[in-house]
Amino acid sequence: MPRDRNDAINSYITDMLALEDHIEKAIRGQLTDLKEYPDVLAELRQIHRTVERHISDLRGLGERRNAGGVVEVVKRAGSAVAGAAAGLIDLIRTEGLPKNLRDDYTAFSLATIGYVMLLTTALSLEDTEVADLAQQHFRDYAHATTRLHAIIPGAVIRFLQEAGLPARTDVLSQVQRTVEEGWNAQSDIARGADATITSREL
Repeated sequence: MPRDRNDAINSYITDMLALEDHIEKAIRGQLTDLKEYPDVLAELRQIHRTVERHISDLRGLGERRNAGGVVEVVKRAGSAVAGAAAGLIDLIRTEGLPKNLRDDYTAFSLATIGYVMLLTTALSLEDTEVADLAQQHFRDYAHATTRLHAIIPGAVIRFLQEAGLPARTDVLSQVQRTVEEGWNAQSDIARGADATITSREL
């Protein structure tokens, strides 16, 4: 259990630092392995730069708060977040392109909810600096996962075609429409849930 508000916030900062470090290593490996896919490579390069910036931001924040440096954080035993990300690295680079991107999506989703938790903790404990950083990093990963929604279906089609299967490219618009409709429907459900919670509080 955290001893005070700083301990509570710092624990989330160090977890996110460990996770970002693992994600950076995984994507760096993909930048070497996926040279035959220049369109995907361009997206991953941009995401990699974002992750590097996140690490720099978190390291600086942690040092200002005496929350520990990145080397110590990554070496911490028993971190569930770091352990989950480390498991992803073992999967990445051993499968074809679509499954690599699927594992990226899993890691980005873990980071996204991690930043939601950091944002919630910082706002509830009135730490504006940490809240602002968590909000920006959350938005970065929301954008990254949205970009993966756009490129993964095409990567699946290409992978199937390279395997000699008669995969049709004309289904991509239908897939994209289904994805968009699904997320839009979930947004409506989330707004309804927020309204219900607010009414109960009142």
